[in-house]
Amino acid sequence: MASVLVLAREPPHPPNAGDRIVTHGFARGLAERGHDVHLVAYGTETERERAAALTEYADSVRLVPRAKSDLPARLRKLRHYVADRSDVMAMFGSPSLTRAARERIRDLEPDAALAEHPYIGQVFRDAGVRRAAAGAGTTLVTNAHVVEFAVHRRYRGLAPDLETGVELALETPRLRREELAVYAASDRVLVLGSEDRAELVDAGVETPVLTQHVGLDPEDYEVPSRPRADATDLLFFGSYGWFPNEDAVTTFVDAAWPRIRAARDDARLLVAGRDAPESVRATGEAPGVEFVGEVEDLGQAVRDAAAVVAPLRIGGGTRLKVLESMAWGAPVVATAAGFEGVDARPGAEVAVADDWAGFADRAVDLLADPERRARLGRKARRRIEQVYALDAAAAELEANLGLDSRK
Repeated sequence: MASVLVLAREPPHPPNAGDRIVTHGFARGLAERGHDVHLVAYGTETERERAAALTEYADSVRLVPRAKSDLPARLRKLRHYVADRSDVMAMFGSPSLTRAARERIRDLEPDAALAEHPYIGQVFRDAGVRRAAAGAGTTLVTNAHVVEFAVHRRYRGLAPDLETGVELALETPRLRREELAVYAASDRVLVLGSEDRAELVDAGVETPVLTQHVGLDPEDYEVPSRPRADATDLLFFGSYGWFPNEDAVTTFVDAAWPRIRAARDDARLLVAGRDAPESVRATGEAPGVEFVGEVEDLGQAVRDAAAVVAPLRIGGGTRLKVLESMAWGAPVVATAAGFEGVDARPGAEVAVADDWAGFADRAVDLLADPERRARLGRKARRRIEQVYALDAAAAELEANLGLDSRK
């Protein structure tokens, strides 16, 4: 049995958003394979209940305060850029997290410390943390989740206005420099897709970069006994705190949705998810589009839909919305960027399109063919069971962290 210290941006409970799902699956999977799991995360007193739920599998949970700035966003960013800092890196940096990482490594002497995201992995740049790790024999591992500087670079090419473009021009090179420094300070780096591995290799990262599957428990995802043959809804869901989701749904409604409605005037698009800005809410004004916000039972919404759409223009990492939809046995239509990082066969387990006309055609074909929808959903679910099941992903993580298997 080994010991692992997990460092996270927030308590990964409930596992209902991308980062939480990944961290929850890794921590729970390692615990179920017999390892001691300890967690340090940003959190306040209001999140104590969420943290307490993690003790179902975690041996200890510690919350630390996150550094906050009282400056308006524009002034905060300007201050960081003048100091030649990445704004997002600075936002997630905190002496309390660095101190907690140093103390827990010294006290626990874990076999591995796993930072869930490069924003958190910047604690590995601290000399005190590295000394503690060397003394304890702890392997420092950063899970990239997504190569953030690459996402920012791609978004810069699609920036919707001059202000956003200027901001990304200032942020992206600083983020790239600081993110690469995190990977250099780590003993190992995990990525969730082969595209991200290629990105880091091209960037000259010398730290070993290992590909890791997300862990999902198929039993947490109920599959309909009989998919609805009369369904005419397409569903888009996501957290809009991650800007590629906002870009995806607003562009889809402008570029592909009119083609779909022209072929199927009975079709509806449901736009779901938390933290939606006005641009996303406004999609509900388009014919056949309904903005529903955060839904209480996402699984039921997925099961009721004819198909889930993932029309992302900015890729990186792996698309949790696609994997979860597959786990629920739903057919998915994705762009190439939306399919990035998904270990499945395009056309067989996920419908993938190269352009908006092709995307609309695939969606219309699925709306017209209930049997094909059901077949695609069955194959998608089977792929999750084969590749992304919790124990298999945890065994892969065990090897990637350099732990001894005791199972």
